[in-house]
Formats: sequence, C-alpha cells, structure tokens
Amino acid sequence: MMKWKVLAAAGAIFGLVGTGWGISAQQSQSRVFELRMYKTVDGKRAELSNRFRDHTSAMFAEVGMENIGYFNAETGPDTENAFVYILGYPSLEARDEMWRELGQNQEFQRLIVAVEQSDAPLVDTIDARMLVPTEYSVLR
Repeated sequence: MMKWKVLAAAGAIFGLVGTGWGISAQQSQSRVFELRMYKTVDGKRAELSNRFRDHTSAMFAEVGMENIGYFNAETGPDTENAFVYILGYPSLEARDEMWRELGQNQEFQRLIVAVEQSDAPLVDTIDARMLVPTEYSVLR
C-alpha cells in the first residue's frame, strides 16, 4: 500500500513539473519581434536617430519593450533615408498593451507624436512587421 502512495506522489510531482515546463516552453515560444523600417524625410535620418538615442529607446524600455537594435541602412534603395530597428516582446498581446501604455505617455506625445503630426515631421513612411522566431533561431 505504501509503495502505491509513493508512486502516486511521485507521479503527481512529475506531472506538476512537466506541466510547468510545458507552460514555460509555450511562453518562450510566444516571444515576438517587431521589425520597423522607417524612410525619413530627406536629410532627417540623423535627427531621427538622435531622437531614438536620447528619448525614444528609453521610453520603449519604460513600458517593457526590449530594444534589440537600431540600424542605419548601408545598402539597398534610399539608404540615406533608411532607419531600421527591432523591438522584442513576450507576446503579441503584450506588444499591443505596451504600445497602448506608451501612447498615454505625455513625453511620448510631446516629443514624438506632436512632431510627426506637425508640418515638419522626421518620418515619411513606416513599414512594420511582426516576426516570430523559428525553432532554430538564437533569438527566442
């Protein structure tokens, strides 16, 4: 009788550990990245880059976005006006919530939204894509 109780307890423990591991693995697979490619107004790439360096990237971090990298294009069409960056999020749902929170930030509204909606914006067009890593990707 004691043998069966021990086996049942061991089975329950392994089941709980396995479930926790499965949930953890599922959560890590849901991590997503956002590739954002900006075409700046002619001659404004340096100014945009400075804004990201001095303000925007810190605002992203404050709401939980992961700053993966910021890049100036060196090849391809319109390289002098191309600014690219990648953000990381735990999930698509978290991404949406983080952007909602950022949109309510007074400094974000003043430094970024107001400028981009003015007569002198820095950004001409934005191409944003959500990326899900493959199972063999280093970024997961």
